[in-house]
Amino acid sequence: MSQAQHDHAAFDRFPALVRDLTAEFGSDGIGAVIEKFIAAEEADFLWESRFAERNLGDLECFDGDEDRCQRVAVMGYFQGEYYVAICIVDSERQAAALLKSRQFESFEGAEIAFLASS
Repeated sequence: MSQAQHDHAAFDRFPALVRDLTAEFGSDGIGAVIEKFIAAEEADFLWESRFAERNLGDLECFDGDEDRCQRVAVMGYFQGEYYVAICIVDSERQAAALLKSRQFESFEGAEIAFLASS
């Protein structure tokens, strides 16, 4: 097991999510509850679990506001796996949308995909 995985595991928001949802809803059927939360808020989870990001360019915001959004590649660690994702972030640097994401078993695979993202 590589040391990099241990360092990056600190960015994983999944254990806190499981703990918080179990405390709120109990353990019966918690797997389904967790899946629903992740599906509804995946962009936020991936944005908050990132440890690297690259700006891929400006876009017009979805809401017609005059502010600009940015397309951003992120690399992070969530649910015990590395991922690379492309997010749209608003002018306040909050995730507005998730365009795509891909999981990786190793840091090295994620890093190659992150550096190639466009």
